Amino acid sequence: MSSLRFLQLKATPEQAKLLPGNQLMDIFDQFETISTISIKGVFPELLFRVTFKNPKALEQFDQLAAFEITEILEKNDASALLTAYTKGPVPMLIHSNPETWIHTPSTISKHSGLFLTVLGTTKGLKKFRDEILQLLPPSIKISISKNLKGRSIAAPKLPKRRGEIVRIAVKNGYYQSPRKCKQRDLAEILGIKQGTVAEHLQYAESSIMSSWVNQSK
Repeated sequence: MSSLRFLQLKATPEQAKLLPGNQLMDIFDQFETISTISIKGVFPELLFRVTFKNPKALEQFDQLAAFEITEILEKNDASALLTAYTKGPVPMLIHSNPETWIHTPSTISKHSGLFLTVLGTTKGLKKFRDEILQLLPPSIKISISKNLKGRSIAAPKLPKRRGEIVRIAVKNGYYQSPRKCKQRDLAEILGIKQGTVAEHLQYAESSIMSSWVNQSK
């Protein structure tokens, strides 16, 4: 039986400029993956939070060939929560590989470049690593966590409200494959905004997965 591991990749702003998605660094201060919405179609649909100083940033984003906005969930003068199809080479490498999935934390920033987290099997992550090195210079930093099968991992303590939302998500099948509910369904159950659900799940997942990776070293 295969066990899941994590690959984390770091590329400087200069290294990330070799990718088609480098235009994001010219438009946004930070472009952050929150969650996967769907992987059933030709292109993966993801939930993103973006921060910007240019009020026309979203208009510029929607003109990029590598992305297609499907819905803007929340928006203010400095940030937005949106869903979009991702068509660039990196997300498509992950999408076309049945043994890898994009995970949090994954961000693109004009200040720090690309930080990518990929969840997958040993075989899937090795395949992705070999393929990504054909797109980016070998000087990028890549690390893969140890196999955690058979080890006891201590879960991090979550804030009360965040833990409650995670438990409700699990109870309603959000983490089953295929998913039994969507974030908007959880928002209706909890009586809060979908964006709030997304942020709680993102931070909970990031905390849990970071703890998992750190304990595997």
